[in-house]
Amino acid sequence: MTDTDNLSRRRFLQGTGAAATAAALAGCTGDGDGDDSETTAPGDSDDDDGMGEGEVDTSKRVRSLNGGTMDTLDPIKATDSTSGANIQNIFDTLTNYPNGQTNVENLLAKSLETEDNGAVLTFTLKEGALYSNGDEVTAQDFVYSFERLAASDNSRRKTFILNSLGVAHETMTDTRENDDGEEEEVEVYKPGTLAVEAEDDYTLRIELEEPFYGATSLLAYTSFSAVPEGIVGDIDDYEGQMEYRKFATEEPVGAGPYVLASWEQSSEVKLDARDDYHGKEPRNAGIDKAIFNETNPRYTYATVNVNADSPVFPSAQYDPDLRNFEGTDDRGRRYGTYGPMEENGMTAQYYEVATLSTFYLGFNALNVPKAVRKAVGYTFSQQQFVNEVYPRPAKQAYHFTPPSIFPGGPSEYTSRAKEYEYGYQTGPQLQKSIEVMEEAGYGPDNRFSMTFNMSSSTASSWGSDLFTLLRDQLTEAYIDIELQSADWNAFLNTGRQGNFDMFFLGWIADYPGADNFLNLAYPPATNTSKGEQVGYTNWRGDNATAAQKAKDGWAKIQDNYGSGQKEGRAEGGQMMEEAIKEDAIYIPMIHQIAQFYDYPWVDSPRVGAMDSSRSKSNSIGIGDRGEYE
Repeated sequence: MTDTDNLSRRRFLQGTGAAATAAALAGCTGDGDGDDSETTAPGDSDDDDGMGEGEVDTSKRVRSLNGGTMDTLDPIKATDSTSGANIQNIFDTLTNYPNGQTNVENLLAKSLETEDNGAVLTFTLKEGALYSNGDEVTAQDFVYSFERLAASDNSRRKTFILNSLGVAHETMTDTRENDDGEEEEVEVYKPGTLAVEAEDDYTLRIELEEPFYGATSLLAYTSFSAVPEGIVGDIDDYEGQMEYRKFATEEPVGAGPYVLASWEQSSEVKLDARDDYHGKEPRNAGIDKAIFNETNPRYTYATVNVNADSPVFPSAQYDPDLRNFEGTDDRGRRYGTYGPMEENGMTAQYYEVATLSTFYLGFNALNVPKAVRKAVGYTFSQQQFVNEVYPRPAKQAYHFTPPSIFPGGPSEYTSRAKEYEYGYQTGPQLQKSIEVMEEAGYGPDNRFSMTFNMSSSTASSWGSDLFTLLRDQLTEAYIDIELQSADWNAFLNTGRQGNFDMFFLGWIADYPGADNFLNLAYPPATNTSKGEQVGYTNWRGDNATAAQKAKDGWAKIQDNYGSGQKEGRAEGGQMMEEAIKEDAIYIPMIHQIAQFYDYPWVDSPRVGAMDSSRSKSNSIGIGDRGEYE
């Protein structure tokens, strides 16, 4: 990774960068186009989610959709929710989010003992868990896998193990470019010094620099997946059993319930169910995912022609009046039916989930002046967006952190939201936009032009409507915007290379903590010149007057990572939220309420607040499709 990837937790604060390409998200990055209809669900949960126990034909394959294009299935390199949904099924971690819920349970781990107030974690592994190549999962594999996460040049999540989890390690001095483009001496991770030890084949000891409140939750994230020791040679002392590209794109070897059967980059992904999986036996024979970058072809494929097991609805075809709610389950999910559908005459099973997510407008501070960002903030109306543009259920967002995990709690979220500078539950404030631009010297003869980037999937769903609305409104404030869209991978790579001006993305939780969201607002972690950033905002330079406040808030969070230090973390988080608002580096739009549809022959547990990309699909069962077989 890069500059700060391998620093100790406190030394990380003094470094010059971060390390985790995201995209909003999937946490993982998500594009929020509204097509949350993929049928996914994990097993091994005692929670009754209303489905998952019916009569099904285990010889049938799930017909599904991939959210977009991908470029890797390596757990330490992939950072988006589209890749993550497949990695969840191919690989396993020590712990797991059952059915995408926020609570975790053991997966490859059999038990856990802690010492030193939680700073030392000793896992006893399940015996007999096998990889898809037939090798048994051992503690030595985790030592190797975690070293890859910390040291490999392929890793985009080094901060997760070295900073967030804070595994103890040594550092060494290296010369790196800082945020001002100047070279300086910094301390980085010294390869081979990670305090992760295999005491025997089934005992794994992890020593943290200090206790971390979310350790078992973060270890459920796919970057911490087990892979066979020495499978690739991208870290010291290992030559590799296979070429890296083969592992990452053709033959990933994991301990999950599925194995990659085939992957055609722009057309289809096929996963075969394993008959030797250590966990809950898959209730299907595999998953076939068709890849579409735009919503209308998905709609034709899944809804008109019924070639998938779940329908898809673009904005123009979605009809909220077809929802018929039957109740609310014990996790607050409204469920019922959707239909009958005009396209095929069927009625789908339906439910809604308030996910731990935030979708937002972001800005590259090096390209977009602060006055322009604030003008967009005054112009954009969460209320107008939800009522007129976004054709789905959603919660208006006034902070970067979702309400349920907001620093200080949901009530603090609400009280601060009412004081939101750019307008709380109100329409566009165009006069304020004009005023802030004129104060900065803009006018009829001095306009500002910028691009507005989004994925082609979002643009084809409702994003072009948002662009048109903002374009027409911002022109009065001397701002001209141009829409640029591309397929998911190309779009993300544009951001990683620092070529965004204004962009739309979403962040879906990797673990249920405010710091997981606010990491995107730690300024050194947004420096795209490093190549392994978390966010794409380049929050530095003359247009970043509140960046230091954000850095101070992040330091406060990290100095209070223990399980009994929630108030200190909340204070730091609130400082960061204020800095985000002050510099208008992110404009929060919505907290997503994901919608899930299944045709009548699907039997599957409901997904939780971590969303479908955190779920495994081995609990999905398929019954009689009738004429659509």
